[in-house]
Amino acid sequence: MLLYGQDIHSNNTPCGPAPLLPVGEFFGTFHPTVGSPDRIHRVRLGVEVWELDDQRFTLWALAHGAGAQLAEQPWTLAAVREAAVRLLPGVDTGPLLDGLIAEGLLVEVAPAEAVEFARRHRVGARLLGLGNSAEEPWLWSIGFFERPMVKVTRTVFDLWERAPAGESLWEICQALAAEERAANATDPDLFDPERMLTAFLREIHQLLVAGVIYLEPLP
Repeated sequence: MLLYGQDIHSNNTPCGPAPLLPVGEFFGTFHPTVGSPDRIHRVRLGVEVWELDDQRFTLWALAHGAGAQLAEQPWTLAAVREAAVRLLPGVDTGPLLDGLIAEGLLVEVAPAEAVEFARRHRVGARLLGLGNSAEEPWLWSIGFFERPMVKVTRTVFDLWERAPAGESLWEICQALAAEERAANATDPDLFDPERMLTAFLREIHQLLVAGVIYLEPLP
């Protein structure tokens, strides 16, 4: 079980490296014929379904994150390329990554471009909201019944819970911030949509690698 979000708002300054994010919803791996080693991995991107070979899919999957490594370094293009050395030895991953970025299946989100990214993408939510607990009322769980996959702050949980409405990520941040202002919130991390977005993007790989969200472009 992944645990994060306890210091989610410690630094909202728009600086640092650009994280690399996967875009699209995984639709499964398919073998075209009985007994054949050939297979394709299907990823839905908007109204299109892309069929990726093993190498391209490995890179797309790596962009979701790699567990414990997320706490050690930002999950950037360079980090994905480094992780791919172990999984795809001898493969020149540069052109493959460039191709996935050109196709919109991967996107680098520089801090200065975060709002524009959020305007153009929505979050798809998976699994169940399990609420908080008497032992840790400041953390909210997402997962299966009696099997939480991640524990998050209320802000991140609210963003995840609102995602099925189909709004852009930026519209959700604005709406939640407006609700907090109407409730006379005094914490700017709650009523400032840019600070809320920054916090969410800082933790987004933990949600992606746990499979509780996916990203997709708006039409």
